Amino acid sequence: ALGATMYLPKDDILSRKRKEMLDTIAVTMAGRIAEEIVSEDISTGAAGDIQQATHMARAMVMHWGMSDKIGMVQYGEASEYVFLGREMARSKDYSEKTAQEIDDEVKRIIDEGYARATRVIQDYRSQLEIIATGLLEYETLDGSQVKEIVHNGTFTPRPKPPANIGPMLGA
Repeated sequence: ALGATMYLPKDDILSRKRKEMLDTIAVTMAGRIAEEIVSEDISTGAAGDIQQATHMARAMVMHWGMSDKIGMVQYGEASEYVFLGREMARSKDYSEKTAQEIDDEVKRIIDEGYARATRVIQDYRSQLEIIATGLLEYETLDGSQVKEIVHNGTFTPRPKPPANIGPMLGA
């Protein structure tokens, strides 16, 4: 899946906090940033991450009142696209000036997440390289292995299951 990152919540989630969503936006930017740092180029692989971050930042600004600049006003309906084709049928109940302010705020949130993720990746580059090497060799790493890498700079590979040892005795 071109380096897809998955994480599961520890508990059922009924609502999300602003700081948690800002963290999630930064995490979605990390793949693109790592690609840029390592290969000195970018690809189309981050399209889904960009879409997810944009959708979350826009919802924070427009629906959940999580922007100090825009305030606690809901702009647009929960289902913003009415019928026909997306952009041409979009219903707006706010001015072009407000639309520009919303766009600016969404971009600011994403840019701040990008800058934050860049700092973390640069600060932990050696651990990132260990994780990448581990993934190339073992295909998956679990949370405890990643924690070990971040804290100690090393990790303990899990024992590989035994190879086919033939038919079981007594069967």
